[in-house]
Amino acid sequence: MADAKKEQEIADEKAKFIQSESHKIEAESVIARKLAADADAELEKAMPNLLAANRAVESLDKKFIAEMKALNKPPGDVATVMDTVMIFMEKPTGWASVKKELNDTAFLKNIMELDKEHIQQKTLKRIEGYTKEATFTPEYMMTKSAAAAALCTWVRAIEDYAKCLKIVNPKREKKAIAEANLARM
Repeated sequence: MADAKKEQEIADEKAKFIQSESHKIEAESVIARKLAADADAELEKAMPNLLAANRAVESLDKKFIAEMKALNKPPGDVATVMDTVMIFMEKPTGWASVKKELNDTAFLKNIMELDKEHIQQKTLKRIEGYTKEATFTPEYMMTKSAAAAALCTWVRAIEDYAKCLKIVNPKREKKAIAEANLARM
């Protein structure tokens, strides 16, 4: 009889432990789901702008690029937009560098394939110096150049997306940690 009682006590302890671990697992699971939902919500805010920017750049054809290349001394606002593009591409700014890039047949492809996931904070700081100007809008740039307007849209969207990732990536990391904790349990 004593053995049966002892076995029952051991079984009861194991049941309590299992129940306790189940609660911990459920709590970790809730945290992981919340972090994933928060990260997804943040990204969803930036995605429409990013998709619109990609469409704007895709709409540019050789005619628009030729328009830009033909400018020996571009309007200041057009040069400003192109400088921001160059900053994102990690190329030297200035019209001579811009013209060199415009001569690259892969220019638009390079823009579309920019690594948006790993834009450094120092790059964003440089971009903000330009984008905070009241005239740095696609609508205003359209009065100067259709190509500059499309690229302005792209710059603003990439900036928004990169800033969004600064919020989302820590949440992704916390989610990964929570999921790893779940896997160990």
